[in-house]
Amino acid sequence: MNAVHFNGYLATFRLNFKIELRSIWLQAVIVAIPLIIVPFMLPSYRDSLRAQGHLGANGSEQALPGFAILFAMFSLQLVLQLFFQEHEWHTWDRMRVSAVSLFDLVMAKLSVSFMVQVVQVSLVMLIGTALYHYRPNGSVLALAAVCLVISIVLTLFGLLLYIFSSSQNMAMSFNNILGMLLAGMGGALSPVSGFPDWAQKLAKGSPVYWAMDAVGKINFDRAGMADVWPDLRILLAFLLALALLATVLFKRGVQRKE
Repeated sequence: MNAVHFNGYLATFRLNFKIELRSIWLQAVIVAIPLIIVPFMLPSYRDSLRAQGHLGANGSEQALPGFAILFAMFSLQLVLQLFFQEHEWHTWDRMRVSAVSLFDLVMAKLSVSFMVQVVQVSLVMLIGTALYHYRPNGSVLALAAVCLVISIVLTLFGLLLYIFSSSQNMAMSFNNILGMLLAGMGGALSPVSGFPDWAQKLAKGSPVYWAMDAVGKINFDRAGMADVWPDLRILLAFLLALALLATVLFKRGVQRKE
């Protein structure tokens, strides 16, 4: 990226970052709600995990990462707003004919969205660790890597929702429905080990499954980066597939809204 492109990217990033700061109250709510829900779910998750042989579990091992990912999916509405508001304000065409390239424009918006995802997931995990005594026995670095990769995957998923939706309301509806579906079947709301056999096989089609599987290894099996690499590799495959789809379909998705 040369200096001109980087300056265009940086200017667009700053603009979108300032726009996101206007809705910081919504981001705070999305961080607070899972932390409020978690204590109500701890006894159930604790009993479920102990029944699986994790006798030292207190329930936070399932509740915190699960709800962090679930509400990160809900916060994809912020990704959608960053793109759809350009159409609502009739500024999309002006942005496209400015000195900022389409690539820089999209990457700046995705960077802001990714940053929001990472901050949100990190705050839920950090505050939850202090409040609910979450103590993974594996590598914190591996846990951070899982959080970073699933955040990128979710951000790209939000971009595809924008591409395939003709309106912001449609995109929001798809986000709520698909978010609950992918999080639920991926084990964010309940351990996949308790699912029927057919549902356990189906769960592997959700990127959330691989994130939660990696987190489970870190929580209970003293897993490090090498141990969770198989899960990260599949998450990276999701990432590449979503990125490829978005690259191929983006311009067509924008034209649908014009």
